[in-house]
Amino acid sequence: MKAHIERRHGLHAQSGQAMPFALIFLVVGAAALYLAFNAAQLAHAKTKEQDTADAAAYSVGVLQARDLNFAAYTNRAMVANQVATAQMISIKSWIDELAGTYKNDHWFDSFIEDTAMVSEPWIGPKELGGPVTEGAKSALDAATRIATAGLDGLDKVLSTEQAAYHASMALQIPVVAEEVAQANEPNSHVTKTYFATRGALSIMSTLNFTKKNTPAGNTGTDRFADVVTNKTTLDGFVQQRGANIRDPLVLSNIEECPGFSLIAADNNHLGGTQLRPDKRGWEGLDATDVNGAWICYFEIGAVGGPIISAAGSGGAANGPGGSYSGKNGYGGYRNYGGALTSGLTEIAAREQYSEGPGSSLSSTNGGLQPYLDLASQPTPSQGATFNRAPSITVEVQRVSSTVNTTDQIHVATGDLAVSDATAGHQMRSVASASAYFIRPNEPSSGLAGALNNASHWARSDGKWEYPSLFNPYWQSSLVTTDTAAVEAADLAQSAGAP
Repeated sequence: MKAHIERRHGLHAQSGQAMPFALIFLVVGAAALYLAFNAAQLAHAKTKEQDTADAAAYSVGVLQARDLNFAAYTNRAMVANQVATAQMISIKSWIDELAGTYKNDHWFDSFIEDTAMVSEPWIGPKELGGPVTEGAKSALDAATRIATAGLDGLDKVLSTEQAAYHASMALQIPVVAEEVAQANEPNSHVTKTYFATRGALSIMSTLNFTKKNTPAGNTGTDRFADVVTNKTTLDGFVQQRGANIRDPLVLSNIEECPGFSLIAADNNHLGGTQLRPDKRGWEGLDATDVNGAWICYFEIGAVGGPIISAAGSGGAANGPGGSYSGKNGYGGYRNYGGALTSGLTEIAAREQYSEGPGSSLSSTNGGLQPYLDLASQPTPSQGATFNRAPSITVEVQRVSSTVNTTDQIHVATGDLAVSDATAGHQMRSVASASAYFIRPNEPSSGLAGALNNASHWARSDGKWEYPSLFNPYWQSSLVTTDTAAVEAADLAQSAGAP
């Protein structure tokens, strides 16, 4: 009996000694579990924070591309308006000349009517066309003036809006970055002073990627003027107006001549519209001369003479108006479609040139308006990023206390508390994006951006198109963040900079 009691006492002593080991195991296990839980929470939060930075950076890259595309769209609209303005000037000049030619009150009209045996081919078109062209002139005089003033005013608005939208980028980038960061993770924010300090350089680089050009008043070359005056931009009617429909012609005998006789005459017309060399407006000139001769043979000789004179002329301009700025326009245009140098039109053309184009159709906003263009023309020799705008880096941060670690949800306190060990009790992530210009030379080109319907983007001539602000082919993508920006973010976080 005694031995049995002693044996039971020994078993009880062994059981009591195992408890401390069990407690230690539980504490260590709990600490490991808390540590693993915290690590998982922080890793998830860090991944979410980087995703947030990527989304914010991509969004400001889209904003950058939108700014460049807006400039391209407005530039194209202003080009189209300038072409339409040139057409208005051309129509006004042309209808003035046509009405003047068909008035049928010139000395050669009376001479042809009185002397030609058959004068109807000359007199008939003028008699029929005169009232029609005079009515058309009255209507078009008013219409072209209204249209030109409207187009010039619209270009002024587009130019102003383009500049204002670009300038607003300095304010839009921080706002959009913060909105996107908040939408992705409500506890995340763009670092408060980032865009005012370390991120200011990327905003300035974005603003300085383009420059404002003011063509009007400058006599040098200009990219916008080059586009507007390109032979494929302007239609043929603006560049050089030929015979068109005014061509009364007479070929007949002389009514009172007793012997062999001949009278022949026709109208010859030339005209054109040019951009002033100083780009302050367009100028048009149209001229028609009558060219012909008459002769009558007698038994003892012959008499005759030329029929050469100005039949009609017209002119028009926007911008300064009053007088022509010169015979040579911008872009290689000269002598208003050749009217001033052709022997068939120079009489009427010189008279019109001396008189000037008349009062301006639109003097207030005439001429090419200020516009945005790339600050420099990039080329492939600059490397793989030649078609990219400057990158914009975004830095987002999240206070570590907003992460649901064990100390935040109060499941581990005292000796079991596990610190998140984040620098400055924050998590920070940086990401960068930029707009890039892409228009491939063939549909199968494998480039960043993975264009949808690439065949619709490709140039018909199979050539690569360099970046510009005349075609809206800018889009956004993420890019590698510069090492210096990452290191600067680490230093700022360690120092607890806001």
